[in-house]
Amino acid sequence: MWRPSPWHPFLQTLAFFNWATSRGDFPRYPEPYNEMVDLAAKMRQFDVAWHLIDSMKARNVEIPIDTFSILIRRYVRAGLAAEAIHAFNRMEDYNCKADRVAFSIVISILCKKRMAYQAQSFFDSLKDRFEPDVIIYTNLVHGWCRAGNISEAERVFGEMKMAGIMPNVYTYSIVIDALCRCGQITRAHDVFAEMIDSGCQPNSVTFNNLMRVHVKAGRTEKVLQIYNQMRRLSCPADTITYNFLIETHCKEEKREEAIKVLNTMVKKGCDPNAYTFNPIFMCILKARDVNAAHRLYARMKELNCKPNTVTYNILMRMFADSKSTDMVLKLKKEMDESEVEPNVNTYKILVSVFCSMGHWNNAYKYFREMIEEKCLKPTPSVYEMVLQVLRKAGQIKKHEELVEKMVDRGFATRQL
Repeated sequence: MWRPSPWHPFLQTLAFFNWATSRGDFPRYPEPYNEMVDLAAKMRQFDVAWHLIDSMKARNVEIPIDTFSILIRRYVRAGLAAEAIHAFNRMEDYNCKADRVAFSIVISILCKKRMAYQAQSFFDSLKDRFEPDVIIYTNLVHGWCRAGNISEAERVFGEMKMAGIMPNVYTYSIVIDALCRCGQITRAHDVFAEMIDSGCQPNSVTFNNLMRVHVKAGRTEKVLQIYNQMRRLSCPADTITYNFLIETHCKEEKREEAIKVLNTMVKKGCDPNAYTFNPIFMCILKARDVNAAHRLYARMKELNCKPNTVTYNILMRMFADSKSTDMVLKLKKEMDESEVEPNVNTYKILVSVFCSMGHWNNAYKYFREMIEEKCLKPTPSVYEMVLQVLRKAGQIKKHEELVEKMVDRGFATRQL
């Protein structure tokens, strides 16, 4: 186990905490101890965490479920499932009742970290002592889904119904999502039908889970059928729903239909995001409609919607294609001011623009920014493009410097 040096900030903090708690006027409530237990466990100093809990007991400080939840969560994050369960089993030694809430918390923590097998074993060993409820079963189902074991998830799903515990909207939505993601679309629709028949009202997450797979496959008719069913059941759409509809229309290059969906979502008070606008910008890029891009970008700003890296890349590519270098640079400046991180594609556009114009100095500047400041690995074609423009300009020294930098970073070999 890692041992911090005496001067490590953690040990200094611990020393101060021990001094503070030894004073008679230090308040006897658990929150400060919980903070230190969390910090110690985060540093993998579990012995120290237990010592702190022992101190709480010795000083008659109440030890609530939260204290053990913190410790258990840190054990699980460290991959120590057995130790997490051992901590649960020791709760009553510290006058902290190991009740159904605590039982549920342990299962939830294990499942969130994809430790479904351990969560299931823990559940099976104690389910006769703590009567399971819909939350516990839903966490188990979710755990098996996250672990990619849909057959076990379905088994637990069936077991809860056999035990007379009705699945809720979260349980159904989790199962439907998992079935869709593993390609069992018909089964997912069967579970959805069962949900409706049982009187459980689906929400936007349920419908989005059904819709997602059809959007990705380009099945427009299916997407619209699900949306229409959503409307019939008076289920309000959310941003993800509207984004799926926009993406579907844009795949078929129905830009006007996509704009109508955007207008509807704004009218309904649903905030669009960059993922709402990006498919429409892609449609505009394909159509080479620069004026439409300006209009849509103005609308985006009017709605206080922040562009992301993909938005800027699409717009920069469009303006690069239309030879509007000033607009490309303006967008890069705005990107930097908004602290939106550029990626390899951003620099590919910038470097290509200046290489095509023979402006070796700007091409060289942005290429260096990409590899030095952003530590991004360029594609071989972009690298060769910059070397070529430097050779044409007679900048042999800069050419050699760039090769050195690329080799030093492991991005290229000397041969190129």
